[in-house]
Amino acid sequence: MNRKVFEKFPHLCVLVARVYNRLSLRNKINIGKANTLNTGFTLFKKVKIHVIGKGNQITIEDFAVLHNCSIYIHGDNNKIAIGKRCSLRETEFYVEDSNNVISLGAHTSIHGKTHLAAIEGTKILIGDDCMFSSNVHFSTGDSHSIVNLDNKRINPSQDIKIGNHVWVGTKVTCLKNTEIADNCIVAATATVCGKHLTPNCIIGGVPAKILKTDINWLRQRI
Repeated sequence: MNRKVFEKFPHLCVLVARVYNRLSLRNKINIGKANTLNTGFTLFKKVKIHVIGKGNQITIEDFAVLHNCSIYIHGDNNKIAIGKRCSLRETEFYVEDSNNVISLGAHTSIHGKTHLAAIEGTKILIGDDCMFSSNVHFSTGDSHSIVNLDNKRINPSQDIKIGNHVWVGTKVTCLKNTEIADNCIVAATATVCGKHLTPNCIIGGVPAKILKTDINWLRQRI
């Protein structure tokens, strides 16, 4: 995906990318007439998109690359937004019910099997320049009901919010009502729930807690 060519012929590049993504036999795209798929100069490789419902919007910005990813939406008025220069591998977006949002900020990368599930009108908001390892699971709900002895439900779905420049290690599970501040690391195999609002921390364990403060991280080894 050549930036210089894009800068010279932006509209043509977007058109070519859209045609390629639609016609490639490696991709399977079914969104229906009542939904919208807005893509910039992006590349799909073995991508599956299946949307049931109406008023759903999928937006993928320039220079994003999706490899062996799937997007499944069943409901109305849901939104999925993938920012500029995101690189996603084996990522599954799962949206059920209506008015949900899953958003990934610019330059965010996901490097292996990751499941992002939003249900019952909730949000998964992931900031800019985040890095996910593999076998990561995010879910805003429990999928089934927990009730008290009066048969009233006590487990509503809740949002997940991840700040900018957060590194999520392998086999992390992130549960509903989680919030993580900027410049944090979530250690491998952690189970995270609740609000971790102190930036520049390592968070780990089951359940996760702050293990170390006053840190930051770089993508490159120095």
